[in-house]
Parts: sequence; structure tokens; C-alpha cells
Amino acid sequence: MCSRIINAKNFTILILISHIYTINACEIGYFRCNSTDICVAQRKNCDTQQDCPDGSDEWNCGDRYLDQFWDHYYRKRPGAENDVQRKCEWNYTGQVCSCKASDILCQNLGLTSIPLDLSPDSNIDLLDLTGNIFRMVTPSLMSTVRSAKNLVLRHCSIENIYPGAFHYVSGLQTLYLDQNELITLPSNMFSPDNQLEILVLNGNQIEFLPNDVFAELHNLRELDLRNNHLQSIHSKILEPLQSINILYLNENHIQHLNFNSFPKIPLRILSLQNNRLTQLIPGVFRNLTELQHLYLSENQIHTIRNGTFKNLQQLSALYFNDNFLELIEEDAFSDLTNLSSLYLTGNRIKKLTKIIFQGLQNLEYVYFDEFPLCRAARHVRVCSPKGDGISSHYHLLDNTLLRGSVWIMAMFAVVGNVLVLLGRFLAREPNAIHSLYIRNLALSDLLMGVYLFLIAIADQRYRDCYIDYEEIWRHSIQCNFCGFLSTLSCESSVLILSIVTWDRLVSVTRPLARLQQSRRKAIIHMISLWSIATTIALAPLTGLANQYFGTEFYGNNGVCLSLHIHDPFTKGWEYSATMFILINTIALIFIIYSYSRMLQEIRISGVALRSTQETHERAVALRFSVIVLTDCLCWVPVIFVKITALSGVHISEELYGWLAIFVLPINSALNPVLYTLTTSMFKQQIRKMLVSFPCKSIHGRTENDQSGFDSALSYTLPHGGDNRRNLIKYRVSFEKRTENTSIRSSRSNNSNRYY
Repeated sequence: MCSRIINAKNFTILILISHIYTINACEIGYFRCNSTDICVAQRKNCDTQQDCPDGSDEWNCGDRYLDQFWDHYYRKRPGAENDVQRKCEWNYTGQVCSCKASDILCQNLGLTSIPLDLSPDSNIDLLDLTGNIFRMVTPSLMSTVRSAKNLVLRHCSIENIYPGAFHYVSGLQTLYLDQNELITLPSNMFSPDNQLEILVLNGNQIEFLPNDVFAELHNLRELDLRNNHLQSIHSKILEPLQSINILYLNENHIQHLNFNSFPKIPLRILSLQNNRLTQLIPGVFRNLTELQHLYLSENQIHTIRNGTFKNLQQLSALYFNDNFLELIEEDAFSDLTNLSSLYLTGNRIKKLTKIIFQGLQNLEYVYFDEFPLCRAARHVRVCSPKGDGISSHYHLLDNTLLRGSVWIMAMFAVVGNVLVLLGRFLAREPNAIHSLYIRNLALSDLLMGVYLFLIAIADQRYRDCYIDYEEIWRHSIQCNFCGFLSTLSCESSVLILSIVTWDRLVSVTRPLARLQQSRRKAIIHMISLWSIATTIALAPLTGLANQYFGTEFYGNNGVCLSLHIHDPFTKGWEYSATMFILINTIALIFIIYSYSRMLQEIRISGVALRSTQETHERAVALRFSVIVLTDCLCWVPVIFVKITALSGVHISEELYGWLAIFVLPINSALNPVLYTLTTSMFKQQIRKMLVSFPCKSIHGRTENDQSGFDSALSYTLPHGGDNRRNLIKYRVSFEKRTENTSIRSSRSNNSNRYY
């Protein structure tokens, strides 16, 4: 528990916090319910579970600033409210266009000029000319629609607009010129007495704007220049817009902003999203004193410097997501006293100090990529994310089921493999080479059990206060050691299982070659495999490899696992992909092929008695199927999830914990059962260990002196008093066969050797 970690100084702080609480103030990280003095932890706000008696912890969970932006950004198509058929409000007798209420719809008719049957004096609320072909917009073209209040010229292949083109439509309030082929705009487009309030120019190819292009737009409230080719913006262009509230400049090619970019105008919403900005000089927005929403996401900004947001005291929402942000200077947000919503997801920030957010007392929502960053914003009501699927603000293993399961899986892996090691060392076995392989496999799987126990102990140690020690734990020697153990166990287990499978395959398909295998050669194989696995696991911890692996290859998450699903392209991702995809896939394909081949050889060998052959084949087939199934359960989900993550598909956060605690350790927990504890040989050794005297064999030899053939064949013989007689009968029969028949029969006998 955390009480074991708290020192005298921390205890004094807790006493002070307790005193503060008694005077109706919640301690840091807790928030009072609306109608009571109950304090609710930060993580319980907006978690869909009511923890306050009045449910106030689930109030105002939607970020209204973000909702307002997207509601406006994806606004309805002009005239959408009249999609339901409404009677024309005046007598329109034209044959080309249609009339709904006070709207004239002339969409996608291939027109090259305005229909002549439109009366220039008609009180047209909306004239929609979408999808026609007007290469040039001239004053004469617009002279017939001078009474329209809202004009839509979308997708009209417009390449050029003449000066004075809209002088005749002085009553125009909204003009849509989006999705055309404009490269620039002329000066003097509008008359001095124009009433234009909304100008939409997104989706063109505008590269340059004259300084006086908006000189007459004194009433303009919204300017949309999204998705063009602008490389800069200058204050002289925007200076005449003294009524503007909304300016969209996103999806352009703007690389730099300077003190001359924005004049003193009443902007409330400014979007520079998805440009090419690499830095923001301090004071660049100093003239936009009424700004409330600032969108700087999807740029290439690395640092937020002190003074960047000077004079932006009215700013309520700041969106800085999906940049290359690595550093935020301590006073960078000091001017944003009214900030309520802050987005910092999709950046490279790894550490933040509490000083950065200290002055943001009105901050209600803050969004990071990793929950540990919430440590710097404990006073914020909603900090996201609340966890990473494994850990949370309070627990290393946040899920209660995972918390209990890690102990169970660790116990199974440790106890099962210790039994295998003891049994294999104490009992004398006829097949020393295979026993050597199984002992090494048990040792490999035992390491996974030790890893799980270490994670379980760390979870217990940091219970209820994990976020305070999260960084210390992930960068500790203990966490790196846990990562080393898990990787060593996984890789050595894969390699040893492959060589065990190869040993069995040779035993069944080439029995005479198998009987000649050298123990010395087998020991060399094991030393080589352990050397390879140790090198793989140790490489990320070497000082020379820090530049490639970084400092968090194993400490990327609370369970110190190098699977890297949530950040699949972090440092060393190629190494992780090779371990979990390439090596595992090759091993799995080999194992499936080998057991299929062995089963086929057993079925054609025909060495067993007719009465037992079918039963024998079913038993062997069942054991083979279980072995292959457990390998698939362990490796296939990991391979699939890793490939999916590298493909850019979002992986559920909860999946990581289940992979670490349940999926990866499956083989470690079940291998002792499959390869030792359920075999006939192990059962025989247990029975012999339970009796107080050795069993004498026929002809004065002990059972320990029987050949590998006897032990192999005994797996398929029935238990009881006739077992020895049957064994002798089969041995005499075997010795009388020809060499060809011997090879064939040995395939079947050796298939039973280890099962």
C-alpha cells in the first residue's frame, strides 16, 4: 500500500490537506459534488458512473467548445431546410430551375449562363447554381441575380472573377464560391455598399491575395479560406474586416507567422489547422484580444514558448493536437487565464511540470496521449485519458480482474515449471536428450512466472497512488529487469519449442537417425538458443543502443512489456515487430507443419495392435491438437494485434492488459501440463517415487535400465499387470523385423516417446 512509501514529510502534508478538507475544501485531485460536501476523485468525473448523490459528477461532460466548432465546421448544405417539398412563395414560371419556398434551385444542369426566366426583381432568398459551368464570373453574368440574398456557385469550374463582378448584387449576404479553380481574387470585387456577411472560398487553388481584395467587406463576419494554397497571410489583407468573427485558414501551405500577420480585428474563432507551421514567435497573436477559439492542430510545431499567447485573456479553447510538440516552457500558458479546454494529444510530450498549468484555474478539460501527464493537471476536473488499458491514475493494474489474475497466472507458471524441473532432475529417464530440452523449456517458462510475480508485487506496492510513482517505476531498474525477463522468456520459449518440435519430427520420420543423436550436440543447441534469446532481450538495455531504442523500450507501459501496441512506431519498433511478428510467425508455421506431418506418419505406420490402433491415433491426434492450439492461442493474437497496430488501426486500450496477463503467459502455464505432467512417463515416475522400494524388472533388471524403445512403447500400452508381458512381446517382435519394417514401426513408437 502507499502508506509504506509515504515518508515523514509527506505525512505532514497529508495532515495539512486533512485540515483544509475540514473547512469544506477538497484536496488536490478531488472535486466537490454540487449539493453536498462529498469529494469525488478526478478519475470518477465523467466516467458514466454516478458517484455523487445528485449525479453532478456526470454533468457537463461534453466539451461544449469542441461541439460548437464541429457543428459549425460541418454546417448544413445551403437550402437544406427546404429539402422537404414546400410550395413556391411567388409565381415562378421558369422551365429550367425549380422553386421551393423562396429558393431557386438550378443544380447540375450544365448551365453556362444564368437562366433568362429569372426575374431580376424577384425576392430570391437562395439561388443555388451548384454543378454548372461558369468559367468566368463577370458583372453581366451576375446582373440578373441582383436581388438574391444567398448565392451558391459551388463546383462551377470557375477560373477567373472579374473586378466588379458582384457590384450588382449589393444585397448579397452569403456567397459560396467553394470547390472551384480560382488561383487568386481581384481587387474591387464588391461594391462599397455591399451587405456580405459570409464568404466561402474553400477548396480552390488560391495562392495569392491582393492587399485590397477585401477592402469593401466591412460587414463580413465569416471568411472561409480552407483548403487552398496560401503560403502566408498579411495584416493588410485582413485589416478592412472590422466585423469579422470567424476566419478559417486551415489546410493551406502557411509556414510562418509574424507580427504583421494579424491586425487588430475582432476575431473570436481562428483556425490554422493542418498548415506547415514549425514555430510560433512570442506575441504573434497579440492583436487578437477578443479571440476565444484557436486551432493550431496538425502542424509541425516543436515548442511553445513563453509569451506565445500574449493578450489572449479571452481564449477559452486551445487546440494544439497532432503537432511535434516536445517542450512547453513554464510560463507558456500564463496569459490564458480564461482557458477552459486544452487539447495536447498527438504530440511527443513525455513530461510536464505542475507549474505549466498552475495559473489555469478555469481549465475544465485537458486531453493528453498518456494518462501520466495528468499528474501536472490534478486540479482539472476532466483529464483524459484516465488510463492506458493497463494502468490508471490510481493503480498499476487498473482492472480488478487483471489484478487478481496476475497472481493466479504467476502461480501456475511458477509451480508447474518448478514441478517439471524437480521431476526431471530427480527421476532417471531413458531419453536424456528430450529431457534436457524439456528442462530448458520449463526454465524458460519459469522466467515468465517470475516476471508476473514481480508485476503483481509492484501493483500491490503502488496501489491507490500509482500516478505519483509512475515515472519512477517505468524508468527503474526493476521495470527494465521485468522487461528483460518477459522478452527472454518469450524468445527462448519460442526457440526451444521449435527445437523440441524438430526433435519429435525427426523421431517419427527418421527413427534411426534419432537414436544416433548426440547429447553433446543437444547441449550445444541449448547454449546457442539461450545466447540468442539473452542477446535479444539484453540489447535494448545496452548504452550503445539507447539512440535506437530510446530510454523507454521496456518502460513504455506499466507492465514493462515491449509489445508497443498503442504507439506502434515508437523508437525500436522494427525490433519489436521482428520479435513478435517475424520470429513467432515462422515458429508457428513450422510447428503446425511438423505436427501435421507427424500425425500423418503415425497413421500410416500401423505398428500398434489392431484393437488399439484407432484409440492410439485418437489420443495422439488429441495431444497434438492441444499443443498446436495452445501455441496458436499464445502467438496468433499477438501477431494479429501487432500487425493491426502497425497498419494504423486503433487498438482498444483494454486489450493491452489482457495480452500481457493472459495471452502471452498461456504457454508458460500450460507447457508443463502438455509436455510433462500429463505424460505416461511422468505418471510412472510419480508412482515409483511413492513406493519405498525399487521395482525389479524381468530378467533381473530394473525399469530404469529399459531401453528408450520400451519407455516409448509403454505410453501406448494399457496400465496394469499385463503391461510388462505386452512390452516384452512387442520388444521381441520389434527385434525380428527387417530394417525397412523397423524404420516404419519406429515412427509410430517414437511418436509415443514423449506423450
